[in-house]
Amino acid sequence: MSISFKEDIEPYIRKLEEILGLSFKVFLATTFVVALLGIYIANLLFGNHSLQVLQNLKRKEVVLQSQIETLKQQNAKLHKKYLEWTDAN
Repeated sequence: MSISFKEDIEPYIRKLEEILGLSFKVFLATTFVVALLGIYIANLLFGNHSLQVLQNLKRKEVVLQSQIETLKQQNAKLHKKYLEWTDAN
């Protein structure tokens, strides 16, 4: 007398279907889709192309813009000194 795995687990699947209120296949498919969606959203938030990377790049852009303005001012001062020096010679 051999009992197959399907016959052995069938009562548990029926009880689970009663508790969930839907078929076991639908439950597994829904669980799979939700897991994939969770992985996708986690990748968006914490992956290589994430929101954190975007925010870091925006902060870097602000720092670089301020450095550009500082360098422009220094360049203007040095250019003025150069012109004064060439006029003196």
